Amino acid sequence: MRVAVISDVHANVLALEAVLADIARHDVEKILNLGDHLAGPLWPKKTAAVMAELDMVAIRGNTDRYLAEGDADLRDEEDLKVIDAIDGEPMGWLRQLPETAVYGDAIFMSHGSPRSDETYWLDRKVKKQGFRRSTVEEIEAELPRADYPLYCCGHTHIARVVTLPDGRIVFNPGSVGRPSFNMNDPESVARVSPAAAYAIVELSAGKWHVNLRQIAYDNMAASAMAQSWGMSEWARDLAEGRTR
Repeated sequence: MRVAVISDVHANVLALEAVLADIARHDVEKILNLGDHLAGPLWPKKTAAVMAELDMVAIRGNTDRYLAEGDADLRDEEDLKVIDAIDGEPMGWLRQLPETAVYGDAIFMSHGSPRSDETYWLDRKVKKQGFRRSTVEEIEAELPRADYPLYCCGHTHIARVVTLPDGRIVFNPGSVGRPSFNMNDPESVARVSPAAAYAIVELSAGKWHVNLRQIAYDNMAASAMAQSWGMSEWARDLAEGRTR
């Protein structure tokens, strides 16, 4: 079995197309998409059109939920522009996405943790200090009751692979559309990059392997698009890589 795992595209169709081109070179049987598909000051309508053509298993992210089902009074100007751009069939697609999924009786898919699409699983938010790596105990506490060899999550945008003491693997493929890095983690800081991130997962000789990948694309065009929406923070992150 070989599958590609993507997450947190956030309407960045340029990054998505670059990742899909790389995926096409690796003979995967399926694309698994961990959510947060269309929310972002970039190309939500074009991104929705590309995703509609993909053979993939997709789940809902927290921003998908906000767009499709969230409190209208809490939506900001960017949310309203995205909703206006994708109104119709893409919005219906977001509404019917499941919270979690299992692929091939082996890979458990969640956006945040299995318990919540807003929980940071492999990294923990520390008040006034950004993020730190989650402890093994914290990671294990979020596992679902059913046992699988692989669990994948998104939400933090920070790529990481953790092998638990019993051999099970929990990993985050990073973000296709807005790659992020943990400034309190020397290993993460060492690879700060605006390149699109995803993972290829393979079962070989009875063992699972997670290959975290970074794919260059025209990130400066994405940065310029974010700036045209008036989103200077997004523009900086897309130009340089997002540090949290």
